[in-house]
Amino acid sequence: MKAGWIRQSAVLLAVGSLAFASIAGEPAALFGDLGSLNPVRLSKEQLEQLLPGAKMSRKISTPRTHYWTNDSGGTLVISTDGRGRVGTSSLSTPSLSPGKWHISPDGRYCVTIDWQKAPTEDWCRYVFETGDGYYASKTDHDLSEKVYRLQINGR
Repeated sequence: MKAGWIRQSAVLLAVGSLAFASIAGEPAALFGDLGSLNPVRLSKEQLEQLLPGAKMSRKISTPRTHYWTNDSGGTLVISTDGRGRVGTSSLSTPSLSPGKWHISPDGRYCVTIDWQKAPTEDWCRYVFETGDGYYASKTDHDLSEKVYRLQINGR
């Protein structure tokens, strides 16, 4: 009986924490959290207008942030502010790494980063615009999928 109560309490605490994060203005963590922000998935055509030349950033984990610009030719140079870790490497100084970006035929933003001190990063994400900014997700329907906040041109 006690174990069941503990499990129920843990579930309620987790749900309450997600609700508080949404209310407190914290960035969404799961695709389902975007619901109240009225997300609109950007089409391939919209991404083709928005992303070339765009100044991008993403906070990976507290406190590490990455910054890059999508060059019109499909290349980028990503920088990290030198805080935290990349893979198994600890970074104490800022670093730069080359990469490439493109928009897939199904309208996903795709990035490959050739990290110097960690494995190559390769991903494609749908981009959603909300009243709170932009988010990237592997899915456009799975409510439990993690989403990532992207700063695009300072928004």
